[in-house]
Amino acid sequence: MSTMTAYNTTGPAVPEWLNKGDNAWQMISATFVGLQSVPGLVILYGSIVKKKWAVNSAFMALYAFAAVVLCWVSWAYKMSFGDELLPFWGRAGPALGQKFLLKEAALPNSTHYHHNGTLEYPMTAPWYPMATMVWFQCVFAAITLILLAGVGAWEDELQGVDVVRAAVADVLLHRRCV
Repeated sequence: MSTMTAYNTTGPAVPEWLNKGDNAWQMISATFVGLQSVPGLVILYGSIVKKKWAVNSAFMALYAFAAVVLCWVSWAYKMSFGDELLPFWGRAGPALGQKFLLKEAALPNSTHYHHNGTLEYPMTAPWYPMATMVWFQCVFAAITLILLAGVGAWEDELQGVDVVRAAVADVLLHRRCV
């Protein structure tokens, strides 16, 4: 008599490289960072400014998060972690395809070579899918922008266009800062 398990590791839907613990930890960590952004910083920024700017400041944080998510999956993830176009500039592309999101995560920039060209450390290949990696890096890019936007939140009234410009700048600068 066999016992039922909650996680079938022999079925075709579960790849051999997938580790449920690693995947769960990455997703929980990303969720906590996302919760620090929205609603955490939304409430904070809405409460530290004058009354007449409270709603604008709160929505600024919300719009910033949404703008970074859209930019990130549209072109910025592959620009940051994909194929290198120039030393500090990657090849942009969408991170939305099912084949891309369901394959094993890989960080090509983690490969390290000795000065003579021999391999010192191979590329890091974590045991979770690319979808997890895309979301994990996305929330960190988003909270970076929200924290930077909050620096001036109580000095000026920010416009929605400023947030979109800042989102684009944030994902462009995220290339080698990780």
